[in-house]
Amino acid sequence: MNCNTGNTQQESSIKDRFFNSMPDDVLSSFTLEQKQEIEKSIVRNTSGRDHCIDLRPVIGFGKWRYYTVFIVGKDRRYQTRKRSSLSLLVKSLLILFGCISLFIFAILTMYLIKSALGIDIFKHFSFGVWDYFRLHVLQ
Repeated sequence: MNCNTGNTQQESSIKDRFFNSMPDDVLSSFTLEQKQEIEKSIVRNTSGRDHCIDLRPVIGFGKWRYYTVFIVGKDRRYQTRKRSSLSLLVKSLLILFGCISLFIFAILTMYLIKSALGIDIFKHFSFGVWDYFRLHVLQ
């Protein structure tokens, strides 16, 4: 999958805005080589040419405007993110806890629906959940 769709006009606009926002005395202190390296860095870090999908919709509500960015492409960042085993363990435990909680909630909901419909799987046996729910929540 080739995602390179370079946009030189957009890159030029980004570089122009960057250099125009800089004070003249600072801008004049750079050598030609420094300016070229800055331009390369700007293009490398800000252009969307490496993204297969680049969606940036804007939604307006009255005087407020909200935007979202959704991009997909190969990860070409220079710095790798630090992934500690502790944060991975915590994330894994949180996901596991969330999945177990959702499973228990789903089972409880199905049990309450079954009981509300009067369906008995085992005659003369009840966990007492429906009676507790009916007495404490529905009243």
